[in-house]
Amino acid sequence: MDLVGFCIKIAFSNHKKFHNMDYLKKKTGATTASDGTQAVARAAALLREIALCDSGEGSLADLAIRLGLERPTAYRILRRLVMEGLIHQNPATKAYGLGPLLFELGLAARPPIELQGIASEALTHLAEESGDTAFAIVPSGMDSTCLDRKEGSYPVKALMMNVGRRRPLGIGAGSLALLAAMPEDRADQILDTNATRIRAQGDTQADRLKELVRQGRMDGFILRAPVNAPEILSLGVAVCNPYGTAVMSLSISALTFRIDQRLNLLLPLLREAQKLAQERLAQLNRQRNAEGQPLV
Repeated sequence: MDLVGFCIKIAFSNHKKFHNMDYLKKKTGATTASDGTQAVARAAALLREIALCDSGEGSLADLAIRLGLERPTAYRILRRLVMEGLIHQNPATKAYGLGPLLFELGLAARPPIELQGIASEALTHLAEESGDTAFAIVPSGMDSTCLDRKEGSYPVKALMMNVGRRRPLGIGAGSLALLAAMPEDRADQILDTNATRIRAQGDTQADRLKELVRQGRMDGFILRAPVNAPEILSLGVAVCNPYGTAVMSLSISALTFRIDQRLNLLLPLLREAQKLAQERLAQLNRQRNAEGQPLV
């Protein structure tokens, strides 16, 4: 479980439900019992948006616009989150970043130790055999989160994401591989919902993502150049549990020529890691089922 995901478990899957909340409340003068849960949802959404910021920080104006909140409302919530230690304000830029309490709460949370162990083993093998950077990505609501990363021996590193980095589903080969493993209607719905956020992160080809996911569904892998690093190419596959649900993706990122010229080496390597990870998941779920524990 990523640290932010633990603290904002209330999913924010539809940005539109936040739009015009302040206007409607002001117009009707209504004060209902739902105000408390609305405040929690808004706070969770702000935490989530801060986690999505490329620099790790977001300004009051930007966060308010992205969530459709009036600035005074966003400011009050942000100030309270600062007081609680859930976020901090950069004294130089006045922007807001995730705070120390999130880290402390994350330490107390029960992490997906088994999944992380499976990912670490697979990535270590991929990085050693390919010489390049390998990533494990997990789905988190409408986003994907980098669970782990291992670097290979090749001197030019494709360090596209740090561990814990969140991005909208639809950005990156690992994220698209997760979508390709989902039912088509579900994947299309996620891409439609995330389209604005994907474009905001610089993907000018967001409209073509459904086509790319459909092709990946047929091929069993995704090949994609990151929008912010066209000199890099990433190759990704999904790892599914015994019930066919994608719980993780494995990907390799490197300079384009290292992927293009070694596709016949890297793809079997990824598929071998995918198969072994899925076998480990099946074994783990058999064990958990026998013990009456939640399945992965």
